[in-house]
Amino acid sequence: MPRTARSGAARLAGPLAAAALTATAATGCGSGSAPVSSGAEPAPSTQAGGGQASQHAPLNTAELEAALPNQLSVPADLNEPRTRKAWDTLDATICQSERWPDPWCAKAVAVGLAGFTNLEDQELTIRLISFPDSNTAAQLFEGEGTPDEVGENPPGDEIDGFEIEASEQAPTWSGKGINVREGSVTAKIEYTWAEGTNIPAERMQKLANMVVQRIQQAQNGEPPTASAR
Repeated sequence: MPRTARSGAARLAGPLAAAALTATAATGCGSGSAPVSSGAEPAPSTQAGGGQASQHAPLNTAELEAALPNQLSVPADLNEPRTRKAWDTLDATICQSERWPDPWCAKAVAVGLAGFTNLEDQELTIRLISFPDSNTAAQLFEGEGTPDEVGENPPGDEIDGFEIEASEQAPTWSGKGINVREGSVTAKIEYTWAEGTNIPAERMQKLANMVVQRIQQAQNGEPPTASAR
């Protein structure tokens, strides 16, 4: 299936937006059941990139939270977990605070966040957003990346690699990011590290594969077990 691949840059206000993680965790909102489409999904529609939106079941709040990576599925050197939680979107505030575009928050059924660090020189944040159907997710997906930024045979229905640049708040930290859509769920993977940190060349590809596989497992009604270790 053709994949969208374009190139762009993103700025991070601090190492993997630690403040955003803290603010989100402080909301105290509990997970609830997000509405799920009760009817059959529409037939696949052709995307702008020339491909078709594959059809997968939407994930409600509990299913999206299960799809989030856990401490046993991320690389062992990211040994300190932070937030791992999903929320419904009846109130769009959390969705917007996680930096998803307003049009996405208006159509999403659930959002999720998982964060990991080694408290020294590496931080990883993975955000998921679930839509009622694959066509909605495909219509909203935006990419600016190039194929070489996501490796050969990249996972997912659409994928976009981008650079995370150093900022005034974290001038010695930079990294890479990947946006990837699998069916009705889109993931944003942001991985940053301090200057001079040795990061395996295949790390981002393994993370993207793991995230897509966990989404697929949840969509198939299976307990997500995929790992990047």
